[in-house]
Amino acid sequence: MAIIVNLTTGELISEFINAIIVSILIFFCAIVFTRWYARRKVYDSSIRSAIQVSVIWLITDIALKFLILFILGPNMIFDAIRVVIEVFVIAVVVMKIYNKDLSDNLIIIKKALLFAAIVQVLLYIVTIDIEIFLESYLFMVSGRDDDLFASGMMFYFCLIVLIGINGFYVRWGDKMQFVKNRNIIILITTTPGIFYLSNLLYSQGKNFLPNYATNLLSSIVFGLIVSTIAKILSYRTIAFEEYRDLTVLEKGKLLLEVNGLKVYYPLIGGMLKRTFGSVKAVEGITFSIKTGETVGLVGESGCGKTTVANAILGLVPREAGEILFQGESIPNNYPKHFRQKIQIVFQDPDASLNPRMKIVNIIAEPLINLLGITKKDEIRKHVLKLLDEVSLKREHMDRYPHEFSGGQKQRIIIARALASNPELIILDEPTSALDVSVQAQILNLLKDLQKTYGYGFLFITHNLAVVNHIADRVAVMYLGKFVEIGETHQIFSRPTHPYTIALLESRTELDPSNKEIRFVIKGEVPSPIAPPPGCTFNPRCVSDAKTRECQFKLPHKIKIEEGHFIWCVNPPVSMQGKMDSEIEISDN
Repeated sequence: MAIIVNLTTGELISEFINAIIVSILIFFCAIVFTRWYARRKVYDSSIRSAIQVSVIWLITDIALKFLILFILGPNMIFDAIRVVIEVFVIAVVVMKIYNKDLSDNLIIIKKALLFAAIVQVLLYIVTIDIEIFLESYLFMVSGRDDDLFASGMMFYFCLIVLIGINGFYVRWGDKMQFVKNRNIIILITTTPGIFYLSNLLYSQGKNFLPNYATNLLSSIVFGLIVSTIAKILSYRTIAFEEYRDLTVLEKGKLLLEVNGLKVYYPLIGGMLKRTFGSVKAVEGITFSIKTGETVGLVGESGCGKTTVANAILGLVPREAGEILFQGESIPNNYPKHFRQKIQIVFQDPDASLNPRMKIVNIIAEPLINLLGITKKDEIRKHVLKLLDEVSLKREHMDRYPHEFSGGQKQRIIIARALASNPELIILDEPTSALDVSVQAQILNLLKDLQKTYGYGFLFITHNLAVVNHIADRVAVMYLGKFVEIGETHQIFSRPTHPYTIALLESRTELDPSNKEIRFVIKGEVPSPIAPPPGCTFNPRCVSDAKTRECQFKLPHKIKIEEGHFIWCVNPPVSMQGKMDSEIEISDN
């Protein structure tokens, strides 16, 4: 044990004050690193929890440094013991704050120790960097020498250049975009170069300035060697799915389940930006899609169709409900393997294509971002196969979007959706921006692809003729809720809900003998912010089954026939003569 005998009391106090300053600076880094790791492990990532952990670490750190400086004496062994003690202290705090379930203590202890060790290592690295900065500054001003001060200033300039080059190099490369926590890698790999450069300053003193070019170059080379090793190791952490040619799915297999989905958009206003209400875009819908099946989603503008698609894709947060893909629940952070299996074709092809990118690069994005294919020859080979699937040719690969017609652009969007070999494709009004002849081509293409490969489609549209042509089942939405769902022939030949009847009656048909508008839905769609009580369609309903109960009772799910359901307060008039036991009513 080394006791301090060569330092005066004033020097000890000065050392302790410097240690406290460094610890306070590290305290803010501790908050950042704690939140980062908590978010990475899907713990409580609130700043309050991070501050609680960091405050206890700060108190422990200052107390141990005081003990070492004034009682035990500065020693590397004591510093190592201090770090180990802090790891165990953080682990205990982590177990108390982040782990409520103590059913398996051994696993919780291991996770807490790993949490504490990683955070402590990062804090130790930052401590080294901060101490190098402070000691270099004290070194350059200690001798009151202009040449030494100039060398110190050049050291800081070289330091900035070193950090910038190393940060660029670590981020550079197609595969590095798939590596998580790149900033942590930059922090770790930059520290050896900073340490090496500071040693050059201490050893050369005034001569650092004349030799700055050689010093900078040598430190950059040293840093890049460390960064190259770190990049090679980080590549091994990347999990890519191997590219497979488009595979045929087993038809009739359950693909997607949506249970009780609710999506609300908050209304924020006032000087304090407080939430004072919400738009109930989707209000508790349930449906499923099988492989080889197309489910059509129809309804007026603003009824929540696109919000359903966005919720499935993880683009908007869910208020409630569960979405299952192949029996596995889709979490809010939306893992990459779900992104590969669920793709979307948007409404406007012009807005979906980058006008500055060639078609080969547009279609290659899923191949690079999701499958990790980076070789140009391999990318072009896969893109050519995808273009062939949508009846486009080799010469189209190197053209820009403005050189294509609307139908060709939509084919390109479909090819991009197929690139990651998906199983579910969401089609958000893919034909609404196209003329009638091109619509038929795109619909036939989609049906051929589904017949060949067994994709599941969620087809969102306003066009009832289109959904009648392509869908196997149809769900009708009104103000965020389903009002009727069934097989396509059931909906179009035997519509039962008054809104579905009104929707089908209002469609346009070319009939020279009948020039009158046969049906118009009266009234306006109520506001989703404050929908009317009871049945939301009640103010516009003209059904014979309408009663006073519709004004305050919520609709029930009523079975009309096998696979055909409506949501209404009262059964349709045609069914009211049956016995109550023959009418199947559910609250779902």
